[in-house]
Amino acid sequence: MASPKFFQLLLLIFTLFHHTVSGHELMHICSVSANYSTNDPYETSLTALLSYLNNEAPSTGFAMGSQGEGLNQTHGLALCRGDLSSTDCENCVFLASNGIVNECPHNKGAITVHEACTVRYSNNNFLGQTLNNVMLCTTSEKNVNGVIPEFGQKTQEFLSKISIEALLQPKFYKAGKLDIDMYGTVYGYAQCSEDLSLTNCNKCLTKSLSYLRECGDEKDGVSVYSGNCRVRYEIYPFLNDVNFSTTPAYAPYPGPNAMSPYPAPESSAHGLEYRVPVVIGLLSLFF
Repeated sequence: MASPKFFQLLLLIFTLFHHTVSGHELMHICSVSANYSTNDPYETSLTALLSYLNNEAPSTGFAMGSQGEGLNQTHGLALCRGDLSSTDCENCVFLASNGIVNECPHNKGAITVHEACTVRYSNNNFLGQTLNNVMLCTTSEKNVNGVIPEFGQKTQEFLSKISIEALLQPKFYKAGKLDIDMYGTVYGYAQCSEDLSLTNCNKCLTKSLSYLRECGDEKDGVSVYSGNCRVRYEIYPFLNDVNFSTTPAYAPYPGPNAMSPYPAPESSAHGLEYRVPVVIGLLSLFF
């Protein structure tokens, strides 16, 4: 007879495909290690925590905190993609935090990953810790290596460079673009949640880049998301940054052409609605 974890993984994979096709949410995981009942003191703590994250995250793009005491204490964070405006961040965190409570009713721990933000909470204090075994990779369907054999290598070098530069930024976020001969321009970013140390951010991004290679760096668009960091590249502008650093690797970003990241869906030509989700590594459901 199959184990409970097997059925949990099947349910999770179904969830990933459903939300990738039909909405902004890419992934959610409900902890099965602890539950609370309606009107439980933990519910009061969680409500206060999510309210705090919704109020604090939009101004800086990140918030973390704890609410309650003892067994009723809950810890959480909200992380918005580094290029978002405060309004876009507010919209994403609001939808994510309300959605995850409905998706994981009475679970003391949960995480939801949207393309534009991540919201996570737990009765265990995870702040500052990496969660590298929770990885989701989404890819486009187009294989580029057949046209440009060195495409995968160049995009890996590009993402490695901006990942290193992200470590030097106050918000652990760096975006850029790379012109590839005979193909065009690749846009990308790397980002960690700000509760991580420099060492743990580096570990998370390094692991994400490793997963990206496994997932398919020969594709013309790949994203890797975890509970702590994210990396993504595309062949079209999808960020709002207007101050990309001017180095030999990147050119100034064409701000007026930036796409609105949230809440409007991305275009069907390049949107995540038609990307292929891949789970890499067994997910930890007991955080």
